Amino acid sequence: MAQQPDFQTLRTSMTNVANGFRNTAVEIETAATEIDKIQHMAAANIIRQLERMQQQMTRMEENLLNVLRQLSRSENNNIARIFNSRVAHDTYQLAPLYDINNEVIENFPQTSNDIKELNAEGVNTLLRALGLPVNGRLDAKRERLRRYIGVMTV
Repeated sequence: MAQQPDFQTLRTSMTNVANGFRNTAVEIETAATEIDKIQHMAAANIIRQLERMQQQMTRMEENLLNVLRQLSRSENNNIARIFNSRVAHDTYQLAPLYDINNEVIENFPQTSNDIKELNAEGVNTLLRALGLPVNGRLDAKRERLRRYIGVMTV
């Protein structure tokens, strides 16, 4: 006689398989949730990196603008120095130089003779505006100023 199937064992086995599928589905959903978290974390890291890159680019742009301002100032001052180097008499008009902010220096001496008339405070103000040291005796400061602005001894 053929063996009879054990329906209770079959039922238990099928229940175990169904539970296994349920557990697998739960585990797959848990894994999907964790993968989603990883993707969000990666996106957040990318966003932070992009923000840092934007900050670096902003600093680079500021630095470039600063360099361009310095070049402009240097060019303006070089043109004025060339003009001033041609002054043949201490009453000839001087071309004013630009300060460290690339603006024409206020109260810039109009002639070489005006430099001779400057007191210590006036010379110091001009030297500071040009970004030059203010140490030394008054006559040495005047000479430093003359040379820097391109005036030859007249």
